[in-house]
This record gives sequence, C-alpha cells and structure tokens, in this order.
Amino acid sequence: MLAPIVQALQALAPKVYHAIKQGDTHYTAHKNPTADLQLAVDVAVDHLIFGELMQTPSVGGVMSEEREEAHYKEKGDFLIAFDPLDGSSVVGANFLVGSIFGVYARPPLGFAEPQMARHIKMGAYLLYGAKLELVVANEAGVKHYVFNEDKQEWHSKKDLTLKDKGKNIAPGGSWQHFNSEYVAFLMSFFKQGYRLRYSGSMVADIHHLLSKEGGLFCYPATQDAPLGKLRKLFEVYPLAFVVEKAGGLGFEGTQEILNTPLNSLHDKSPCFLGSKVEMEALKQWMLTNKN
Repeated sequence: MLAPIVQALQALAPKVYHAIKQGDTHYTAHKNPTADLQLAVDVAVDHLIFGELMQTPSVGGVMSEEREEAHYKEKGDFLIAFDPLDGSSVVGANFLVGSIFGVYARPPLGFAEPQMARHIKMGAYLLYGAKLELVVANEAGVKHYVFNEDKQEWHSKKDLTLKDKGKNIAPGGSWQHFNSEYVAFLMSFFKQGYRLRYSGSMVADIHHLLSKEGGLFCYPATQDAPLGKLRKLFEVYPLAFVVEKAGGLGFEGTQEILNTPLNSLHDKSPCFLGSKVEMEALKQWMLTNKN
C-alpha cells in the first residue's frame, strides 16, 4: 500500500532537485510558523512537493513545516507530514540538504491525533547533493536508492543498517547554551577517538550516520530552546523511525521518541538518535545527571 507513495517521491525528486539548483537562496521577509525566516527556495519547494503529494490517490492529507494548517482530502488512507528543505540555512553555501517525509496511517483526528507517532508507517528522505538519493524506511528495513541522471531512473543500493558502535558524533545546537556537564559528556567521545561531523543540516547528518553505520546525532533542550528546536511531525518522528528500522535507537531525554505525544502541529522536542553503544552511554549520562 505504500508503494505508490514511494513512486510519487521518486517522480517528484528530480523536479525538486532542479528547483533547488535553479532556486533563489536569498531570504524573504516572511517567517514560517516556528518563526524561521523563509528563503525563496523554501517556499518554491514547499509548493512543488505539496502539490505533487496532494495528487497522490492514497494520500488523504498533507502537512508542511512551512504551513500553519494541514490540508485534507475526502479519501486517502495515509497522511504525510514533510519538511520541504531541511538544512535550508546552509543551502546557499552548497551544503547537503534534503526533504523529510513522515507517512502516517490516517487516524480519525488527522494530524491532531496526540499519539501520532504510533501511526507512522514510513519514514523517508530525499538528499540533494552531488547525487540525488532517496532513503525509505518501513517495517521491512531501510531501502536506499540513487538516481541515474543519464538514464533518468532510480537504482537500488545496499540496505542501510547500523552497527552497534560508530566513530562519529554530530552535536547540534549552540555550544554557548550547553551546560558544563553536557559539554563534558560530548568531550568524552572525542577522548575516545570519535570525530566531529556536524553540518547544520539534520537530514545530512543522519544520512552520514547511516552511511558510516553508526554514531550519534544529538540536539538537546538548551537554555535558549528549553523545548528543543526540532519539529516532531516533520523531522524527529520520521528520522527516529528511519534510525530505529536501521537498528539504532531514538530518545528525547526521558523516553523513546516514538512513544512521545504530539501536543500541536508544530510541537518541538529534544532529539538523540544513534547506534546502541552511544545511545546507552547517553542514557546512562542522563540518569546520572538528571538533577
């Protein structure tokens, strides 16, 4: 039942890739619902993806990070929440950016369902870099596709899986707002030989973690963002689903991410994703430093 949605993502991806390469990366005077200043290319890509998804027959509703409200159709078994251009603040520097998609079985309350994470059926993302790539996670695992521009067709790659332990960490957020205990926790990884890999694009950092088969991504609650910065519907839930299906773990500080409720469409959360050894170290550190 999810195959038509995967096909829709594969069909729209080259159009989005082209729009980004041709797009205006300057800021507009407008802000999205979470007060991020929008780039012109943010708006253009949002319109493109929104229109394509609303035309997909099995899709009954769509919600974008760039929009205030969800849009519904009378029919359709699935709802899709998406971040049209994750990492858009670094797109002007030609860093790796992507689109993130959470596909949910349609509950009676729509996107207002408090336990929305329990309805997720697929997490997916597109990457727009030197290569156009698609990663799709469902109950069967994490599929990886690369687009051949000469032949205009998608090729399957080896499924993405995580080993128990990695070699890199990607700590998001402003270090000036981290407390000393958390800084010491991060430094403990460097003392073990871990490398710093953080780009400012969550989807790029998660893909790097998957490509290297392990590691840790973290974006905590901080003094300037006590609820965290990342959005549950559009970023945290779908990428937690991807990491878990690859064999990793997702945690928000007190419980597993996919057990946390959704309190509003643009609800935010701290987010920790990674392979088992690093995530167990994180949980032990949090247990020791919970006060």
